[in-house]
This record gives sequence, C-alpha cells and structure tokens, in this order.
Amino acid sequence: MKRSRKIALAVLVVVALALLGLARLRRGQGPAIPTAKAERRTIERIVVASGTIEPEHLVEVRSKVSGIVERFHVDAGDRVKAGQVVAEIDRETLEAAVREARAVLLEADVARDHLSRDLERKTALFHRGIESNDEIDRVRSEYAGSEARQERARATVERLEQELAWATITAPIDGLVLQRELNPGTAVASVASVTGGTVLMTIADTSQMHLLGIIDENDIAAVQVGMEARIQTDAFPGRVFKGRVRKIASLGDRKDNVTSFKVEVTVLDGVDDLRARLSADADIVAEVREKALVLPETALVYDGDDVKVEVAPSNGVGEYDRRKVVVGVTQKDRVEIVDGLQEGEVVKLQ
Repeated sequence: MKRSRKIALAVLVVVALALLGLARLRRGQGPAIPTAKAERRTIERIVVASGTIEPEHLVEVRSKVSGIVERFHVDAGDRVKAGQVVAEIDRETLEAAVREARAVLLEADVARDHLSRDLERKTALFHRGIESNDEIDRVRSEYAGSEARQERARATVERLEQELAWATITAPIDGLVLQRELNPGTAVASVASVTGGTVLMTIADTSQMHLLGIIDENDIAAVQVGMEARIQTDAFPGRVFKGRVRKIASLGDRKDNVTSFKVEVTVLDGVDDLRARLSADADIVAEVREKALVLPETALVYDGDDVKVEVAPSNGVGEYDRRKVVVGVTQKDRVEIVDGLQEGEVVKLQ
C-alpha cells in the first residue's frame, strides 16, 4: 500500500514538471541559453616562443696539451673566478721535454760562439792576405747556420715552456661549473688534435640568462626586438619572469617542410632562481589593444570563410540574428571584434 502511494506521488511530480516546462515554452521562455555581452577591455596579441633557458656565456674548457689529468680542483656545481686553477695535466713528461730543449739550446749557443770567434780570426787573416775568399765564405756560411740552429732551439724551448704552463688549466670566465664528467687519471687530447680536444668541464656565466626559443614563420613578422615578454617555466609553476626580445634570427630553420625562427629573450628578473637548460615559454606581447570590443571566442560561428556571431534581439523576444563580424586580436579564449558588432550587444555562446 505504501509503495503504491510513493509511485503515485512520483508520477504527479513528473507530470507537474512537464506541465511547467510546457507552460514556459508557450510563454516563449524555453531553456536558458548561454550568452555574453560585447565589452570594452584591453586585449593583447601574444606570440609564444618555446625553448630553453640558456646562460649568457657558456664555455667548454679543453686542454691545450695532450696528457693525463693529474687532478681536478673543482666539481660540478662549484662557482669559479676567471684565472682560477680548475685542473692540472701531469707535468713530468713536459718538464723532461723542456730540460732536453734547453740542453739543445745550450749546445747551439756554444756552437755559435765558437763559429763567431772563428769568423773573426779568419776575417783578420783574410785582411792580411793569408786566408782566401773561399775560406771566408765557408766560415760565414757555417756561422749563419749556427745562428739559425740557435734560433730554432730557442723557439722550441719557448714552445715547450708554454705547453708546460698550459698544463695548469684555469677558468676562462667567472661562472658556474655545469658539468664535469672526467676523473683524475683520464687521458685527454689537446685542442690542436683532429677531434678538437677533450672537454674537461663546462662553465657558464649565469649572472645573465636568456630564453632561446623558436617561433613559427606565420608569427615571426609580428615580433620585433625590444618587445616585452612574460617567461614561464614548469619548474616554477604560476611564476612569471619578465623578459625582453633582444635578438631575432635573420635565417629560418626548415624541418619537415616547416620553417621556424630562433629568438633570444633576455630574462630581466629572477635570474638567480633559474637554471641552465630549463624548458620555458615566452609570451611575447606583440600588440596591445586598449578599449577593444571583446567577446569570448566561443561566440564565434565559422561559416566557410566568414566569421559570424548570433546576436540576441534587443527586446529579448524573437530569433537570434546571425551577423558577419571582422575579428582582430585573439588572446587565449578572448577575441577582438573589429567590425559588425556594437558595445553592449548580447551574443549567443556556442
């Protein structure tokens, strides 16, 4: 009995709701339609450059001499000053080569001095008519050869002494050691080798950073040096770093039939918190439109090449008027209406 009453009550509720809906339809009210009003506000044209945070200066430290790394004085994460000793190459072989070269130079000095005195003596005898022209020419030739050998020996000593000095490797710039994969005892090749030398470590000047990003060719024309930008990273969600465009590549990179251009955006604040090679996006403010007539993008209806909106009747009664509009700047989910709509008009959201 109780169950029958419950079923009857449920049926009455459903019938009542149906009658109410029918009454609303007869009065022209119908279901609520989502709408938006055309309003004046500031809108920006944003061009996104995606890339990574890069230090201003990044240097791969290589040895100018081949040898075995005797010791490292720094490790990844250490800060260094320009001229600070960061590594040393084993000096034993180089020191022996320098001693040998100095001995050769000493022999060359002795030989030159001996031939110099011999030339003076032969010249004196020649003037007295005792020595012949052929003998004088021979001694002069030997003396000239001794000078050349002396100069070559001196150059060898200077070169080997320089190589010995290069065995002590110093930091070329102030910065942070980003990477050091080698350990003491590792053999390294000099920068003069075919391979270009072994990288001992990478040092970066992190006092200044920039975003190195790419922009599609369709958007590059809107970007100019000096434009402001807002840089965001996954490492700092919700935080925005101020930036400014400082360089735009003149030559595009084409890959898979798509051309893009590299841009550099200088980071203006928060540099100390950023790390090299962080993924980041820069929202470049290419254009600012103040007091623009703006609608939600969901109000747009695409009809072939035309863009239209459905405008509500002014008195709230009747059919919506589908009207062609001219679209300007788009920012996220908002769009500027350049022509075809008046401020305050209400449009239907799709």
